[in-house]
Amino acid sequence: MAASFVFVAWGLFLPHYSVAQWVNYKYFLVLNLSNREFCVNLHDYSIYMKLRLLFVLVAAAAMMTVVVGCNDDDKNVESARTTIERYLTSSHNPRLIPESEVANSIVYNPPFYEKLNQDLYRYIATYYEQGRQERDQVEWGDQVELRVTAYVFSGSTPNLSAVYYTNEQSVIESLAKGGLDTQYWTTEPMVVKLGETNIIKGVEESLLGCREGDRVEAYMTSKLAYDDKAIGIVKKEASVLWVYTIEKLTR
Repeated sequence: MAASFVFVAWGLFLPHYSVAQWVNYKYFLVLNLSNREFCVNLHDYSIYMKLRLLFVLVAAAAMMTVVVGCNDDDKNVESARTTIERYLTSSHNPRLIPESEVANSIVYNPPFYEKLNQDLYRYIATYYEQGRQERDQVEWGDQVELRVTAYVFSGSTPNLSAVYYTNEQSVIESLAKGGLDTQYWTTEPMVVKLGETNIIKGVEESLLGCREGDRVEAYMTSKLAYDDKAIGIVKKEASVLWVYTIEKLTR
């Protein structure tokens, strides 16, 4: 709320409190509005009660506004989770199953996605690659070099129009052919030191447990991306997809 309301009544606050002055043992109402204080001498007790009721109504309205806002946010995020899961299990190529269903699958080496938490989903395309288990696994504090393309994710297979960052030469060239000014885009690998580099939380968490050489797709809701901030073509509360290859791991 832009304004805070404080009621001061005789017997509740001592005279030396800065928010009110004790004058003739009267009731006072102090409104702190935009850092300005106004005092009203309440000679009539009925006026005091009316103002007290007004305060209660205003406070209740403020609480309802906050609750409604939170409910709307929760619905948006829940919808984003559903959209990601629906895409992974229906439109994604290859079609994926949840990790929990792998053991019961009749398919040999079924492609699957991991739900790392309620707002982060990971698909490791190289999971069944021969020799993968012998490669170093990413741990907290490790430094990795990534080849990345990041997309705004809306529920369908992303295309060039959804790219908001990349350091992949082929993608940069395609964007340039489409008319985008890419002169300041670099093909240098993205260097991330887990626990130190300032990077969105979903990407950092998706790296843990991956191995050097892995090709990864990390889908995340706004909760683990940019939340209610708009970044370039990424709108507020948008889900994003990071597709990256871990080219090098340094411990």
